Amino acid sequence: MVADMNRRTGISRAKLIILSLLFLGPLAAAFVWYYGLDADLAPGQTNHAPLVSPPVPLEDFENPGYGGGTVSLADMKRKWRIVHVVGDMCGQGCETLLYNTRQVRLAVGKNAHRVARVVLVGNPELVERLRRDHPDADLIMPADRGVERQLVPIIQRRGPDSRDALLIDPLGNVMMAIPHDLDPKLLLKDLKKLLKLSRIG
Repeated sequence: MVADMNRRTGISRAKLIILSLLFLGPLAAAFVWYYGLDADLAPGQTNHAPLVSPPVPLEDFENPGYGGGTVSLADMKRKWRIVHVVGDMCGQGCETLLYNTRQVRLAVGKNAHRVARVVLVGNPELVERLRRDHPDADLIMPADRGVERQLVPIIQRRGPDSRDALLIDPLGNVMMAIPHDLDPKLLLKDLKKLLKLSRIG
């Protein structure tokens, strides 16, 4: 009698485990697939610019501005920031990307005030031309404790000669790379989607 009850209890327990696995198994597999694999493989992803995965939170920094004053992490927050690290020269790819991000920022229309551009320039001879062509951008110079120390390694993940710009969210996280050859229409789609979904910045 006891053996029979134990056998029934064992069968009931096995059924419960099987039912739980049938219900939770696909859920667990989906969770691992979506969050545990590289972001580029995540289902439903519709971004065109490559994500920085995981996002990189910036540490405090201080860069002098060409117009005077300094730019710090606190100054970079509260808006979406497109940051270009130009360095000492700006070739065709650099020029194209600067032009594209300027036009895309304007194309977001009523949300343009939520997006700002920052250009880190190492060569003072470029400053006047950049001021003329990109009056909406904040121009900053390299510094010992400058943001370039954090951004350049992220840019170089996509190649040692990469000249990608980076998109930083309003909380100070580097979350997307912007390749110089990305179709600006696709970048505009990405940015519009982010601004629509974001409740910050």
